[in-house]
Amino acid sequence: MIDPSNDRTEPTNAQAGTNARSPSPVAAREDPGAGAHGESAATLRGVVEMVRRVMRSDTASVATLAVAEGTVTWKATSGFNSLGEAHKEIVNPLRGMFAEQAASAADMTVIEVRNVGGELPASEFPLHSAEGLRDLALVRLRARGETLGLLGIGYRTSHRLTPDEKELLESLAEMAALALDNTRLLETVTAGKKIWEQTFDAMPDGIIVHDGLMRLTRCNAMAAEMMGFEQPAEAIGLACAEAFARLFGERAAAFHMNTRTQGAASSFEIQAEDSRRYLVAVAPLDGTEGGRGSSVITWSDVTQISEMQEQLSRSRRLATVGQLAAGVAHEINNPLAAITTCAEATLRDIRSAPDLDAIAAERSWNFYLEEIVRQALRCKAITRGLLDLSRQRRARREPCDINALVERGVLLLSQREEAQGTPVRTELDPQIGEVATDEVLVRQILDNLLTNALDAVERGGSISVSTALEGERARIEVADTGAGIPAETLVRIFDPFYTTKEAGKGSGLGLAISATLAEALGGALTVESKLGAGSRFRLWLPRRAPEQRDEG
Repeated sequence: MIDPSNDRTEPTNAQAGTNARSPSPVAAREDPGAGAHGESAATLRGVVEMVRRVMRSDTASVATLAVAEGTVTWKATSGFNSLGEAHKEIVNPLRGMFAEQAASAADMTVIEVRNVGGELPASEFPLHSAEGLRDLALVRLRARGETLGLLGIGYRTSHRLTPDEKELLESLAEMAALALDNTRLLETVTAGKKIWEQTFDAMPDGIIVHDGLMRLTRCNAMAAEMMGFEQPAEAIGLACAEAFARLFGERAAAFHMNTRTQGAASSFEIQAEDSRRYLVAVAPLDGTEGGRGSSVITWSDVTQISEMQEQLSRSRRLATVGQLAAGVAHEINNPLAAITTCAEATLRDIRSAPDLDAIAAERSWNFYLEEIVRQALRCKAITRGLLDLSRQRRARREPCDINALVERGVLLLSQREEAQGTPVRTELDPQIGEVATDEVLVRQILDNLLTNALDAVERGGSISVSTALEGERARIEVADTGAGIPAETLVRIFDPFYTTKEAGKGSGLGLAISATLAEALGGALTVESKLGAGSRFRLWLPRRAPEQRDEG
């Protein structure tokens, strides 16, 4: 279609040099980006290389138009010496008579631009004028009734297109428009996939997907981290049972993998070996690659929510018990006082009469009366604990040296006869400083925790007490190396009158009262325990400014 007699049948020296330096489609260096984006960019580069050879032009280029933003983005170029082999997009302003005409043209009519570096200002075609081009030919690229961009060819010497060349350029533009449209669609899909993957990995909940053979086909970054992998790809192909074992422990995997995760949708709460709680949801996937039995499993850490719910439930129970205890304690204390008084008076009378004292000793009346007094006093101590449980005392907020308080508590513990031979280690954080709290209530809680730890350790065991500053909270931790607390007991550990001690050695009010006092301090009392590994009780106190009290 090109006339052999045309003066462009042989390339000029400038053109020949350009062709020699220009990369071929095969040898073109790939974009820094990999995958679909790199493939689409390589396709466009191949198109402009072909256009330049067929049209025997010095340069060829494909651009996209953004009329609303007023920009033109050159997606692929060929024959531009100033760009070398750097395959990158170049953005220029969409301005000037010819550029705007090309953007608004109603068909694919070729627009010729003469004397680019002479009569026209270089700002209209900055990319082309920098190359010393004299004449350009532009044709709009359209697909599915939409303007996508421009195809341009340039000549460093004067060149006017023949009718056949214009027809050929329009045919090439149809091919370039198809390639550009495919590139745009591929980039849209790729961008959507990237956004989906970023969202998938950014989710704070763990997500895994398994196929019908119970093998992982996908997982997000949170799930991979919890399973001990650096990258989600490392978990692909892992057996779902092994994934559950890594996430929640062997026992949880053995139970839930057999009964919950294949078939119908389900949700359940699970407690991991580290005592954290998770809400797990299983949703079957139909029509997936894995076939029948594929599911997506998600889980959320609900430890804090569960603790708050338990704390609220405990507070409600304590409030109910407290109202009952207040009335019962007042009613019982009067008869107890009478019983104690009568028993002590009888004991005095017996001891004051030698004959009667001998008979009492022979028949153990003294022991019986003394036991009546002891048990009556014990009942009074229990009712006093009930009153402490029911009182809604307002905690004071005054500067308190937490480390000094702990040191005093540990010193008093070590002086007890039953504590002899039990080592007590301390690890105090010097950064904790003073905390505005009620020292009396904190000491009462600490004494209860130390006493319980002493009761829990066996011969050869030990107790450790530590303090730490964690954000806006101060923490006092009392840990023991005792037998630990079973899970079914742990959920009731703060209930009033619940105790695991032998009869007569505990009323079951110590931890209940301690939890109530911790709430009055604006903090919380938590516990972690595992059979055979001891227990850890933590008292959390908020770091607040001292309370301002009116003087006068």
